Amino acid sequence: MTDRFVIWDFDDVPNAYVPDDLLNIENKLSLLMGDSLASDMPENLQFSADPDYPNDLLMLDSFGNTESIIPISPKLKHFLENKTIPNLEFIPVDMLDHKGRVLEQYYLLHSTEVIDAIDKTQTELEIDDLNDEMYESVEDLTLLDESIPQEIQIFRIKGLYNAICVSQSLAKEIDDNGFTGIYWQDISDYSS
Repeated sequence: MTDRFVIWDFDDVPNAYVPDDLLNIENKLSLLMGDSLASDMPENLQFSADPDYPNDLLMLDSFGNTESIIPISPKLKHFLENKTIPNLEFIPVDMLDHKGRVLEQYYLLHSTEVIDAIDKTQTELEIDDLNDEMYESVEDLTLLDESIPQEIQIFRIKGLYNAICVSQSLAKEIDDNGFTGIYWQDISDYSS
């Protein structure tokens, strides 16, 4: 079991912008599976604004959404780029207002570092009916520390669409630098 990592989650901030649908992409699965998009970078990606929150336009450094991806601000992108984290791609995405106008350009934080780190003896898993490489439900998530190289700072857990792990030390640096919209979830608290 490892406590070196936390899962990137989203803080509920009053009046914050709420992304709705990711537009102009045919295959979202490649984003969720951690496939590299460097040689075929999607163009013209846009996030529509959730119509249920027409007055919420506060721009944070990261936003929760139903697409299981992580949009981040240019400021947070710059911070992470300076860390020279391997296997990390930043995909431009325009954040649209409720009238379809561009509010600001953000970036999808896309980790292509996928590690088979689940302790299958300690974690309750149910395989996805549509994709046998993914898990539909997870309880009592436990990771095998020895499966994760010491130098890794951000990675995807193989088999989970929406679990991006971040080292405790990097999470602390992100917090210490005042980035907004991020909540760190303990590995053991994760469930789907």
